[in-house]
Amino acid sequence: MVIFSTIMLLVALATFSVLICMVGIDYRVTRSHLTITFWGIPIRWMKLSTIVSVSKRRRFTAEQWVSTFRMKHRRLVVRRDEGLLREWVITPKYRYVFRQQLEAAVARARGSDVSAG
Repeated sequence: MVIFSTIMLLVALATFSVLICMVGIDYRVTRSHLTITFWGIPIRWMKLSTIVSVSKRRRFTAEQWVSTFRMKHRRLVVRRDEGLLREWVITPKYRYVFRQQLEAAVARARGSDVSAG
């Protein structure tokens, strides 16, 4: 009986920790980067100037940065032109709004790169 209750406690703790981790993931578009944060701390970023496209469908193996269990209508795939894993799967709450913001920021970043060069 003690083993069963210990196993149930471990399962509950594991489920709780996964939920806390998923809720803590957020996505931000800054002037120069797409940043993935965990409870406000940046843990991964991608330069906007390296982003090739943003779409709903994945073509290759991708890094999964999801913040929900129901990814179907929230998935965005961000492709870049460099790196080992060139695609990121992210799940912003409003994917089309976030996609427009990201594409506008990428256009601004590319425009500033062209004018600076």
